[in-house]
Amino acid sequence: MKRVNTYLLGMMLLCGMLVAMIPLGISVHQDRDASITNDLNSSSIADDSVASYQQAGDSPKHYAVVVGISDYKAIGDLQYCDDDAVDWYWYLQNMGYDDIVVLGDNSSFYPKYDGLATEHNAKLALLDMVSKAGPKDTIAFITSGHGSGDSRGSSLLCMWDITAGEDGEDGYFWDVEVAAILALAVADQIFVFIDHCFAGGFGDDLMNMPNSQHVYLAATCDIMGMGWDAGEYSNGMWTYFFLEYTLINIFDSDPHTEMELAFEIAAAAYPFKGGAHHPQEYDGDLDHIFLLW
Repeated sequence: MKRVNTYLLGMMLLCGMLVAMIPLGISVHQDRDASITNDLNSSSIADDSVASYQQAGDSPKHYAVVVGISDYKAIGDLQYCDDDAVDWYWYLQNMGYDDIVVLGDNSSFYPKYDGLATEHNAKLALLDMVSKAGPKDTIAFITSGHGSGDSRGSSLLCMWDITAGEDGEDGYFWDVEVAAILALAVADQIFVFIDHCFAGGFGDDLMNMPNSQHVYLAATCDIMGMGWDAGEYSNGMWTYFFLEYTLINIFDSDPHTEMELAFEIAAAAYPFKGGAHHPQEYDGDLDHIFLLW
């Protein structure tokens, strides 16, 4: 699935759909798909030599990179991805995370802001996080925005500079590139949360990493599915049901909540009960529970 010859055309496809299929009274939603054309080979993959490992300290540390892009440089905008980033930031901050990097757009308010969510900045932030975390630590990569793919098995995150890249990148952050960076991690726990269209395409790449037994991924949809902005909740729909509805409201922000149980509850409440638009879970170690703390 790694060799890409994309054929998705055009700039942005923003639509509301499937209203009649959605229970809970949810109205028309904007999907997070970006139909685009690009060659995977044009994007550089992180070099192992960039990351340097540090030994774990006496007590585990917790690091996160949080991305939320509502207003893009060159393609159509979304509404609530910045809110997703803000809510995740406060959740992790209140939990006691040692270092949280927040990348976003240039027209939204974030309680902490570390720069534009360009592909270049996102890669640097992930590499820095990976290099800091030792074998007792937890790292998290949480991202919300447009997504796309080649419909043949590869998916990508649309970074802020997609189609108008900066710093030598093109803004297309492919699944293999994310996996190439996270594969360098020696962290005990690697949490990935993706609220983008086609998010399920990241699953096999992360599960095929040599450190996949430490990885847990909660994706908004399968490899051909859509993520959604939900105006009723001022969040991405998957972010709302996983974070707000489940982790915060049901489990009262308990840092020892099992991610597998949270996923089960959130997925059961999610309006799309099956098919491509239903959330997907990828767990690298089915014999042990995964915690964010």
